[in-house]
Amino acid sequence: MAEIFGLGLIDPIVLSAIPNIIFADDDAEEILIAMTKEVHEKIRGYFEEIIPRYSISDFKSHFRMTRRTFQNLLETLAPSLIDWRNAEQTTDPEKQLCIAVWLLCNQEVYRSVADRFGVSINTAWRCTMKVCRALCERSGDYIRWPQGRELRRVQEEFEEISGFPNVIGAIDGCHIQISAPSENPDSYFCRKNFHSLLLQGICDANLRFINIYAGICGSVHDARVWNLSDIKEAIEVDKERYFPGDSHMLGDSAYGVQSFLMVPYKDYGNMTAVQRHYNTVLSKHRVVVERGYGLLKGRCRRLQYLYLQKIKNGSLIIAACCVLHNICLDLDDEVNEEILNELDPIEEDDLDPLENERINLPAQIKRDAIAEMLFETRRR
Repeated sequence: MAEIFGLGLIDPIVLSAIPNIIFADDDAEEILIAMTKEVHEKIRGYFEEIIPRYSISDFKSHFRMTRRTFQNLLETLAPSLIDWRNAEQTTDPEKQLCIAVWLLCNQEVYRSVADRFGVSINTAWRCTMKVCRALCERSGDYIRWPQGRELRRVQEEFEEISGFPNVIGAIDGCHIQISAPSENPDSYFCRKNFHSLLLQGICDANLRFINIYAGICGSVHDARVWNLSDIKEAIEVDKERYFPGDSHMLGDSAYGVQSFLMVPYKDYGNMTAVQRHYNTVLSKHRVVVERGYGLLKGRCRRLQYLYLQKIKNGSLIIAACCVLHNICLDLDDEVNEEILNELDPIEEDDLDPLENERINLPAQIKRDAIAEMLFETRRR
């Protein structure tokens, strides 16, 4: 069963050691069991000599971030990458971070990356998991709900898009394609016809995640993921903290309309001009979360297809990539043309709400009022 990353942390399982190699003699008269692991030739000096000589563009192409961002990340994470009980045997923190970022930001297989950096496959895996844990331990510093002046600034940035008032974020689900799990694979088979883990994200107008919930199996409906998420429970306990005044977030038709969640009108063939205009304006604002997912997968290419031996590691890796995404945005690490050109076209989902969703009349009245206001003040 998959572990879920919301507000908690996941303890990953390290891959089992490579078994010893069995050799047989030419006469097949006896079998000798090798007492040492098979030796694989590694690339010498790649980390020590080649990477330091990378040009600015080459470094960003491979690591999907600038050297400045990488150094900032290293200063932040280094204390967590040293085993103080055995510091002399710890892989250099900079090398650990290089290995992990390379693996998260590329689709290269572990064996190839291990050879590139002159380490074993197990070491490459351990480095990646250690960096992912360190990122997730600091998730609260980078993935946080806006408050005070920051919240007002977010609302103003959303309103500048196309006039939709009082928006704090846009919510949507994203399928992270994974290898078929060995247990209950059908539970992870999604409507897009592949196995996946779901990431629920809420983004601000600058494509930053202000909340994430990762690890639900891919067959689950977006609205049900929302009902299971920590943020929904937190809002029910203290709505005013998350949506002060008349504020709200935006979602697609998979979610039911609520006072803090504005969604499109469903088109049954009888929509009014006011409703159609409302849907158009909402779509222009809500697209930020889809662009956020596109940028996330463009920077952390591992999320385009995530091979997992242990399904419980999936939520940790996904959450770590979201933290990395926000760090890069916080440091104004601009997206270059190569990343933008690799992004897949955004696919619009057209999920129906869950059948047992109750009608929320006050929320519908609020939506109607916003729709009328947007229509009356539409830009010509």
